Amino acid sequence: MKVTRLSALGGVSIEGVDLSQPLPADQSAEIMRLYDEAGLVVVRGQALTKPQMITATDPFGGAEIESVVDDSDGGVTVLSTRGADGNLAPADEDALLGYVDWHTDQAYVVAPNRGKLLYAVTIPPEGGKTGFVDGERTLAALPEAMKARIAGLHVVQSWRKATASIQRNRGFFKNNDTELALDRFPDVAYPLVVTHPRTGRQSLNVPPLWASRILELSGAEGRALLDDLFAHVRRPEFAYWHSYTPGDLVGWDNWRFLHAGSGTPGRHARTLWTTVIRGGPVIGKAIEAQAA
Repeated sequence: MKVTRLSALGGVSIEGVDLSQPLPADQSAEIMRLYDEAGLVVVRGQALTKPQMITATDPFGGAEIESVVDDSDGGVTVLSTRGADGNLAPADEDALLGYVDWHTDQAYVVAPNRGKLLYAVTIPPEGGKTGFVDGERTLAALPEAMKARIAGLHVVQSWRKATASIQRNRGFFKNNDTELALDRFPDVAYPLVVTHPRTGRQSLNVPPLWASRILELSGAEGRALLDDLFAHVRRPEFAYWHSYTPGDLVGWDNWRFLHAGSGTPGRHARTLWTTVIRGGPVIGKAIEAQAA
């Protein structure tokens, strides 16, 4: 196993392992250690079938079915500019398909998944990047006065706020109607500074796609604070944008990283397979339960 630094922003690149088959215990443990430590791992040179994607998820903690919406094929979800079934014709060849703002996954539940794996199946000649922002890095870069100000505060994360973005990607998932109906779920409050359940390290948690308000602050004051934090996490120097090469398998820590999709021009096909890495720990709290 050869491990190198992925970029100046962190992450690791791994070569010399075949995740299509169960790994020896020592290699599996090393991948989990690297995943815990770096939070962003790219395993190069893979050749996987959908069932092997499930096997490939084992060293990262194992796969689970999406807890709220299952649009997967045995645990593997297809994300494609041609639709999950490959039969969607783009209405606009220049439109960015699959664009998604900075977010965490399953932010509308109290116990989000640990992360996901993305496997590059069809790579477009332009666009199609996935961006990552490390919450440990963005927290460390905050002025001390801002760190003191946000200590103990909670961000309210709302699916209703994210619906407009999902609408722009109709056809990108299979179960569009079910996805869009998720606004019936209650808002969830997460700490602005999250303590990682496994590593104990702290991260800034302010996902622009989901974050709607600050629980403890009035409207105008909370909105201003959110705007300041959004501007902070959107700073270009924090963002690593991954350009896929054939055989790339990308895994990230959903309890630590924001991620985003750059979008792909409609004239190009881009297909990824993805699995959900098992979560478990409760990080958020439903607003109704909090008020009871």
